[in-house]
Amino acid sequence: MKIFYQWVVWAYSYEASVKVASKLKISESEIVWVSSFKKVFDNINSWEIWVLPIENSYAWSVHENFYHIISGDYKIVWELYLDIDHYLLANTENIKDVKYVYAHPQAIAQCQNYLDENWFKAEEFWNNALAAKYVKESWNKEYASISSVLCASIYDLKVLDKHIQDQAWNTTRFFIVVSKETYEKKKKELKFKKNWKTSVAFRTKDTPSALYKCLWAFATRFINLSKIESLPAHKNRFEYIFWIDFDSKLDKEIIDSALDELKFFSKDLVILGDY
Repeated sequence: MKIFYQWVVWAYSYEASVKVASKLKISESEIVWVSSFKKVFDNINSWEIWVLPIENSYAWSVHENFYHIISGDYKIVWELYLDIDHYLLANTENIKDVKYVYAHPQAIAQCQNYLDENWFKAEEFWNNALAAKYVKESWNKEYASISSVLCASIYDLKVLDKHIQDQAWNTTRFFIVVSKETYEKKKKELKFKKNWKTSVAFRTKDTPSALYKCLWAFATRFINLSKIESLPAHKNRFEYIFWIDFDSKLDKEIIDSALDELKFFSKDLVILGDY
């Protein structure tokens, strides 16, 4: 089985993919990178496993991947938490030379206080690893990147500062996703230790107190919601999709009854997976 992720070999998504490969006893030679999240999903029918960042503990959710997941017959089979440790890398050894810092928007958000305190101008880049490459090839002492420490050795950059993220326990949550067809064929091989959390997405009906009634299906059954987020539905103006995680697996009678009640007060309910 192959494992696909977006970014390059020295990016955080690769580290997450290595952990997935270890869990499933898959050779690291089977880990493959592609240049964008969209390309992962454009070719999803011919691939096996996808490792996708979905949210960060300090910044925000990766909404692009959420929309991709709900767009087809896909299943979340596991979640993985990866500690993210950001370093400031540059061609110079003097941090006072630096004026511009290149990084992915997520990394910039995770280090915003640090950047402001040092009067750095943040410049958005495709990803942190390629930002380090860009800084190296520029040979400009005014440029730096927010990247992993591995990038320093790969591109022979100086480590000007370490652990620069605003939140000491900065963590990114990854979803491990497969097509439902692949899951049915290879569920015996997809052996992860489950946390037993379930993700669903839905739109409410256009009636008074609709969201309250949807959430009431869980409240009356004492089912804990660990996440609730609203996103534009991309269908009607100012209509929203609600993404909910709750702490339970699906094959329980109480969950069946809660989802039945949720269906009654919502439309387009999608069960993304229990994992």
